[in-house]
Amino acid sequence: MKRLERWHMFFSIHQMKEKGLRISQIARKLNVSRNTVYKYLSMNPDEFKQFMEGMETRKKKFVFANIKLSHSEAV
Repeated sequence: MKRLERWHMFFSIHQMKEKGLRISQIARKLNVSRNTVYKYLSMNPDEFKQFMEGMETRKKKFVFANIKLSHSEAV
């Protein structure tokens, strides 16, 4: 999911909750887990921005590349 899509989901979740929808209804409409809805509702925009910045600095691709390289060297 792209950064802009996550921001849109964040504000959509908050708007739906303000309109009175239950957590399960929001999750169903946005096709996400209830845990995601709870997590996004627990954050204000500044906290969500920090969360998003943290996601960008993940190193999973780098770790996967090293594992793949190590595996191909062994063969």
